[in-house]
Amino acid sequence: MNVFTPLSILILSMLIIASMQLIPNLFAYFYHYASGKYSNQKLGALSIFYILGAEALAVIIFIILNFLIYVFSFMNFDFTEGVFLWAAIGLLFSLGIAFFCFYYCKGKEATLFISRNLALNLRNRASSVKNKSDAFILGFVSGIPELIFTLPLYLLVLIAITKNFLLTALCSFILASFILIIISPLFFIYAYFKLGNNFADYLKIHKKNKTFFRYFIPSLYFILATLIIVFKVIL
Repeated sequence: MNVFTPLSILILSMLIIASMQLIPNLFAYFYHYASGKYSNQKLGALSIFYILGAEALAVIIFIILNFLIYVFSFMNFDFTEGVFLWAAIGLLFSLGIAFFCFYYCKGKEATLFISRNLALNLRNRASSVKNKSDAFILGFVSGIPELIFTLPLYLLVLIAITKNFLLTALCSFILASFILIIISPLFFIYAYFKLGNNFADYLKIHKKNKTFFRYFIPSLYFILATLIIVFKVIL
């Protein structure tokens, strides 16, 4: 199998994870409140640590998954074909349908799927960030609720990279690049606010893009599943 399939898995998974809305939304909410309380220097430092927290979550996920793959390798479990392949296909189609139906709550607003109690708790944490550790923890936990949509993609990406790029340095570079790209929306939001836009402007864009993402992300899930069906392998 040529490099087309793993590269496609990498790109499609990257687009899906980068398009998730909870981490960017919480960052925008945090930035809005912090900007009214702290100097530009402290605001920049807090923003960096929020981003580092989001990156740390991705790193830890990859470390845990890599360890699990290593353990299962001793059981001669094949992640690239057979039962796992068809389970992955079914899961991707299911996630696409679930995203379309449940990721956004019903109504005109772009409210996300998390419970109102969790949303309130996250907003309270975002509005009360005082130091770098608070910002780091907020960035770290912000992506956890969306793991039901993203965790299988992390696994597919890790398998595709480690099985097709044998050099450790190259694998590390690709994974690092992947992590930077999936959290890149945070850099764009930071620049967006720095250009003079406010939280209300951000909310208007978020609401306006609701329909686009509701169709775009499920389409990517379906394309990814179809790709695996066509080539009969994950790698």
